Amino acid sequence: MNKPNIIKPKDRAEWLELRKNGIGASEVASVVGISPWTTPFALFLQKSGQLPPIEENNAMHMGRLLEGVVVQLWEEQTGFKAVKASAKDIIYQDPEHPWRIVTPDRIAYEVNPGTGKKQKVLVEAKTSSMSFDPENLPTYYVAQCQYQMLVTGIHVCYLCWLTAGRDFGYARIEYDPEFAEWLAEEVDKFWNENVLGGKEPDAICVEDLAVKVPKSTPEKSVTADESALDQINVLREKKAMYEALGDEITDLQNSLKMFMEDSEALLDTDGNILLTWKSGKDKTSFDSKRFAEENPDMYEKYCKTVPGARSFLLKKPKA
Repeated sequence: MNKPNIIKPKDRAEWLELRKNGIGASEVASVVGISPWTTPFALFLQKSGQLPPIEENNAMHMGRLLEGVVVQLWEEQTGFKAVKASAKDIIYQDPEHPWRIVTPDRIAYEVNPGTGKKQKVLVEAKTSSMSFDPENLPTYYVAQCQYQMLVTGIHVCYLCWLTAGRDFGYARIEYDPEFAEWLAEEVDKFWNENVLGGKEPDAICVEDLAVKVPKSTPEKSVTADESALDQINVLREKKAMYEALGDEITDLQNSLKMFMEDSEALLDTDGNILLTWKSGKDKTSFDSKRFAEENPDMYEKYCKTVPGARSFLLKKPKA
């Protein structure tokens, strides 16, 4: 592979804009359907401009702010140093496949354990509430590292993590050509067939389906296969158990309410709160029915049609 193009955006806003023109390392897991956050269909909608890019939430913002801390911990434990200039949002782009773009968290140097010579490495920093197993890393993070190594041509990546703000760890990941090239092929296919070609990926979850087919087709039906029939039977059993349990819970709650009368809290003998039954704040509601009767013209002017939600209803089996 040829040496990557290096693009240095003037600020983060320009970097975010440039990311729209390709598939970044944090998105590659979504392309192949292994991301816990975004599906191929959702990513397609974002990249084709049908949905806005995901806005940075608090967890993402804190992760970005703590990135330098994670890298510093890695430096302290390994004795290696990250290149300070690499802390900026720098894009590495495959010149032959310009939609393959990555922005490593850091570039660093290590002493090659085999040759004893200095060599470049990538450093990918993560902050999380979940624990990491160095022997069984999340596949979506491994995919991110492999894709970065393919595009940059730097064939070692340190995945580092800070869990719950106190537990630090890292794993050294070497380049896996077969896996990385498969990822690249899937990225190429997604970009050319889906993003540029307009072909919608299949829905792989109910959230996808809600966007893809928000309304049912009147009078359309489908015949259940063996798997669907098995699931129907299990669903009926679970629903019956839930309903029976729900009645028991309601009876217990009502009995406790009768015991409490107008009290807000129920305490144990040591004064600890066992449960509360408090009144909510009074609310002011708009009487739309009365308004429509007294001001029909104005009511009509401000009415709008909202698509009805699909209702999932399990029918009782025929006797």
